Amino acid sequence: MARLFLLRTFQPARGGEVTEVAPAPRAPLAAWNMGLVRKATPFVALLLIFALQSVVGVGTVLAFPLYLAVILVSALRSARALSMAAAGVAAIALLGQSFLSGGLSTDTVAALLLAAVLPVVAFAIAEVNRKAQTRAREVRQESIANAASEERLRSIVEAATVGLAIADADGRFTLANGSFELIHGRGREELYGTTLADLMAGADQAAVLQAISQLREGSVTRWEEELTQPRPDGTAVPVAIAISRIPGQGSDFTLLVQESDVSARQRIDSLRDGLVAIQELMVNASVSDAELVIPDLLAALCRYLEWDAAIYWVPEAGREVLRSRLAWPPDGDRLQVLIERKGMASISPGRGLVGRVWRSGVVMADQVPAAGKPDASVGAEAAGAGSEAAVPVVAGGAVIAVIELLSRRQRPIPQDEVALLTTAGLELGQFIRRSTIERALRRSEADHRAIYERSPIGIARVSSEGELVEANPSLLQMLELDLDTMRGTTWPDLLRAYDQAAARQRLAPLLAGITEGDSLQVRAATGGGNWLWLQLTATSIPDSSGKPEHVLVMVEDVTAVRETSDKLAEALEAQRSANANLERLDRTKTEFLSITSHEFRTALTGIQGFSELIRDGDLDQEEVRSYGGYIFNDADRVNRLISDMLDLDRMESGRMAIRTGDVDINDVLAEAVARARTSAANVEFKTDLDPAIPIVTGDRDRLTQIVSNLLSNAVKYSPEGGTVTISSQIEGGFALVSVSDTGLGIPPDEIGHVFERFRRVRSGAAEFIPGTGLGLTIVKQIVEMHGGRIWVESAVGHGSSFHFTIPLVAVSQTRPEPRHV
Repeated sequence: MARLFLLRTFQPARGGEVTEVAPAPRAPLAAWNMGLVRKATPFVALLLIFALQSVVGVGTVLAFPLYLAVILVSALRSARALSMAAAGVAAIALLGQSFLSGGLSTDTVAALLLAAVLPVVAFAIAEVNRKAQTRAREVRQESIANAASEERLRSIVEAATVGLAIADADGRFTLANGSFELIHGRGREELYGTTLADLMAGADQAAVLQAISQLREGSVTRWEEELTQPRPDGTAVPVAIAISRIPGQGSDFTLLVQESDVSARQRIDSLRDGLVAIQELMVNASVSDAELVIPDLLAALCRYLEWDAAIYWVPEAGREVLRSRLAWPPDGDRLQVLIERKGMASISPGRGLVGRVWRSGVVMADQVPAAGKPDASVGAEAAGAGSEAAVPVVAGGAVIAVIELLSRRQRPIPQDEVALLTTAGLELGQFIRRSTIERALRRSEADHRAIYERSPIGIARVSSEGELVEANPSLLQMLELDLDTMRGTTWPDLLRAYDQAAARQRLAPLLAGITEGDSLQVRAATGGGNWLWLQLTATSIPDSSGKPEHVLVMVEDVTAVRETSDKLAEALEAQRSANANLERLDRTKTEFLSITSHEFRTALTGIQGFSELIRDGDLDQEEVRSYGGYIFNDADRVNRLISDMLDLDRMESGRMAIRTGDVDINDVLAEAVARARTSAANVEFKTDLDPAIPIVTGDRDRLTQIVSNLLSNAVKYSPEGGTVTISSQIEGGFALVSVSDTGLGIPPDEIGHVFERFRRVRSGAAEFIPGTGLGLTIVKQIVEMHGGRIWVESAVGHGSSFHFTIPLVAVSQTRPEPRHV
């Protein structure tokens, strides 16, 4: 009879869960046929047994084992429902045969009991089979999960950055990961079979052997220590090692060895300890003895950073070369030969590593060149030096020294060590600078005390409350007082006198935080009854917060100086006024030469040009007349300029005479406007004359000159199509005349200077209008000679108005009839 089974396999799923995986499915028809056969087999077997029992006539008791065997096989191979169905069929067959054999009898009762046993057996066997299958499935899942977990553990161990290894009870390695190999510099084949003690040296080997013995005895279950392990290449690696006892079956155990490379941590600790040691040296040292700290600093750098020697270089000879000042160790070392030779040498900027660092101010390191090369260190080969570094000592942004570090072996300089060396150089530089400043302060304090005690000027130090703290001998001698008397009586009087004098000059009182160093003069009585003029100069001395803490008062006896101060002040004022006049005259001369040269050159250039045209001929009569007119105008321009200059000179020298008489001012204004119209056709003239104006007293020709100059000036600065207005009116005892235009206007900063000689507006379009700058000056002089005054009002872009006044004739005098214009 064929037996068919459904085979199942298991594999680990993601996350460690084990899942059941069925084999690849068979063809649907074949699977259906096999299932049908498997289900029908028990029933076919039961039918055969029933037939055999019927044919042979076997009794119920004898046939029962056969039925039971089929039920057992069915319960073991089939599902519980199928086995229970087969047990039911077997029970029916067993009872049926008994009933067919002869009705109810003892054999029938036995058949009933045996038939009842078959379902129970089928159920029990099926349940046991189910549990067995479930357990087998669980066992398979656990096996798969254990295999997956073991694989993951192996991957984790291999990926661990910590060195991990398994050793037997004697410390012999049986398993090691990659990190363990890297730490020891050996391959796994070389490690396997090697004991942990074989990898150690010296006292560390003895310590490991003792630890393994304690672990073997069970007195300890874990041992930890930091050791140094030598590598095959001769280097040594500091490691943190931990050995743990792992129990096995019975008394067996294994050792788990964990190792971590702690060279980086030890280096960081060493750098930190070195920096702390350097800082403690500078904190605990006296700044007055800075050079006493340097040997200890060099020793600390060598000890904590594993350098063998150090040299301290300082600039000499006007910072042209470096020379060694100190070295460590001072004696007894192979590098002493190099140190002694360097001590006799000098280094210039940029030469060698030390010279380059002196020039750049940056930490540098290099391997020492072999002897005979251009940059080879003195005695490097004989001394066995392999590496060197140079550290700038920086203070105030300048390199004030260089520390050279030497090592016998070739060694790199990590970045963190560069940072520490840079910090050490900066802190040493600041320490040396503080030391220099403190020594300078002490010298300065001693010098200031000597100056205070021996100064010929009286000096007093006053508290912020106004109390006299101290006075130098010169002040006490000047006032003929002792300190107690001066503090009790004289000083309060001086303080009040100072504050009163400060109030008169609108200065701050003595205790108001004076910082400007203002000086005041007060009178004070001496102990001998004399009176002195004292000059007091006060300056506040602030505290750390900036608030005035003391006031320093300088006291000088200026009695003799005070007697001549007024005369000296008058002389100085006179000299100052004379200097101002000279400066003004110098500027006037410069402006005069510039303007007159320009005006004369312009006129003469026109005269010369037109004269050449006439001289060359070939001109008709009209052209000759036109060019002659141009020549006449330029000559007239030169003549006016000369006349203005002569008039101004006569006015200022007092040689110009004014022939006063009765003048109808409206008549003068009308004539001037009529002449101006003929020469300025592009400007409109308007008049607004008051016919009630009486006769004025003045020189008619000079008054005409005033009005003509003002009208000419208005026309000159008015645009084409502009308007010039002239008006007159009575104002008190004067006739007020105004000449207004709609021209360019005068900037506000120029209005106050328009009547100065050679002064012209130098902004905008006015800069290119010709003129000498004398017209308004002459006008002002003539107006003032008549006893009047002149002024101007103007706005840029809106024109200007010039106003002047002329005194009227007394009312008792007769006046002509006014003219109406």
